[in-house]
Amino acid sequence: MSEWNLPLIDYWDQTQDAITRHTLRLIDLGEPERLAACGQIRDAVRQRLAALTDSQLLQAAVSVVDDLYKFVNDDVLVAPALFAYLDAFGRTFTETVRARGYIIHYIVENQFLSADFLRRGPFELFPRVFKAAGFVYICPQHLAWQLMQADGVAASGYAEGVARYIDEARILANRVVDTCHRTGQHYVFLDADYEAGSLDVALQGSTGQGILSVFRNDAPIPGSTVSVSFPSQQRQSAG
Repeated sequence: MSEWNLPLIDYWDQTQDAITRHTLRLIDLGEPERLAACGQIRDAVRQRLAALTDSQLLQAAVSVVDDLYKFVNDDVLVAPALFAYLDAFGRTFTETVRARGYIIHYIVENQFLSADFLRRGPFELFPRVFKAAGFVYICPQHLAWQLMQADGVAASGYAEGVARYIDEARILANRVVDTCHRTGQHYVFLDADYEAGSLDVALQGSTGQGILSVFRNDAPIPGSTVSVSFPSQQRQSAG
């Protein structure tokens, strides 16, 4: 039996630092062994998911996406092995969810303490992590920063200059959301500087058939909760 044939939650459980632990295991392998290990992870995750009912799969999906968000807000070991692992377990998971006829919308309203953390986290790390796991990542502040960079604004000018770009960035973000709704893509929508109405387009598209909607406006710390709307069910709270 493969050494990567784990209980399902052990692939991502942030309380056990699972993603980092498994990344370190992959780092210690040579390239052929790492590729083989990722194949074993995909096979094992598919096997575990095949045994779940749709209800169990959706409950697991809430855990996966929220633990990924907690993970990116912790200390992250950035290495090629991390993204290989996220692709192996995370993309396999999200592809299975989509194949079952469900789409995940993870919507977050959180603020961050500094422009430096915004650049290192929501602007650089978050897009790479969520893309590797099979999500479209949408953040108006990230889009504003990309617009600023295109205009030659230095990194030190973000805090002073973002107000001139954020309205255009929100329009662009909503267009990406609309495209995801139209094409049935999983997405993570992060607003790092909430203002009235800024989540409306994302929230309005999260009540359709087959949509699993997860909303977080608490900091991703132990004991915090998310609001969950399962397909065809009322919104409820989850830890």
